[in-house]
Amino acid sequence: VRIEESKDEGRELKGIFVQRNDDKGGSFAVTAEKGKFYAAPDPDEIIFQLTNGTLVSREAKVAVPRVLRFNIWNFPIRLPPTSAFRARGGRNLEFTLPELAQIGRDRTQPEPLRDTSRAAFHFRITEVVSMFLLPMLALALGVPPKRSSSALGVFLSIVIIVTYFKVNQYGEGIGGLGRVDPFIALWVPFAIFAGLVFWMYYTIAFVPGGQPIGALERVFAKISKVVVRLLPFRRERRNGDDDAPEAQPA
Repeated sequence: VRIEESKDEGRELKGIFVQRNDDKGGSFAVTAEKGKFYAAPDPDEIIFQLTNGTLVSREAKVAVPRVLRFNIWNFPIRLPPTSAFRARGGRNLEFTLPELAQIGRDRTQPEPLRDTSRAAFHFRITEVVSMFLLPMLALALGVPPKRSSSALGVFLSIVIIVTYFKVNQYGEGIGGLGRVDPFIALWVPFAIFAGLVFWMYYTIAFVPGGQPIGALERVFAKISKVVVRLLPFRRERRNGDDDAPEAQPA
C-alpha cells in the first residue's frame, strides 16, 4: 500500500496505490483517487474503501489482464492475529504503580516476584519525589560565594544527582534480590539526600552570609592557584619577567 497524501489525521487519504499477490501466481493492482478505512463486522478485518480508481487483475493462466474502473470499491484487509503480540506484563518495567503495589502485597505470589515488585515500586516513588527537591538543590549550589566566579556548585550538583541515582539503582537491585528490605534500601538514601538538600537550602536562604559549600570553594580556589602556577606558559611568563632589565633611575 502506498499513499501520497494524508489529511485530517489520516481520515482522508489521496493518491492511493495497492498491490497484492495471491498464492496461485496471480496479482492485482489498484490505483484510486481517495480512500478511507472503516471497521468491519469481523474484528480481525478492516475495510479500505477506495473511490474513483482502476483495478488491474492478473491470473496465472490468463494472458490478458482484466481492467475494472470503479467509483467505490471496498478492499478487505486482514489484521494480524492478536496472538502475534506479546501481552503486557511479565516485567516490572511494564507494570503500573497500582499493579506493582498489588503484586508486592499478594502473599500468594512467589517471594522473588514480590521483592522485585516492591523494589520497583519504591524506586519509582523515590525518583518522582526527589524531583521536587531539585529546585532547592539548584538554588543552594547555583549561588557562588561573593567575589567568586567559580562553577564548582554546578559541577557538584551534577555529581550529587548522578550519585544519588546510582545509589537508588543499587538499592533497587539488592532490594529485588531480597538481601535488604526494599523500603529500607530505597528510602534511607532518599532521607539522606533530602536532609542534605534541606540543610544546604536552609544555609543559603536563611543563614546570613551562609554558603553550604564555602569550605569546598576555598579548597578548590587554592588547588586552582597551584595548578595555574604549574602550567608551562605561566612559568615561561614568570621567567621572562625575571630576565627583563631593571629600569635605570633618571
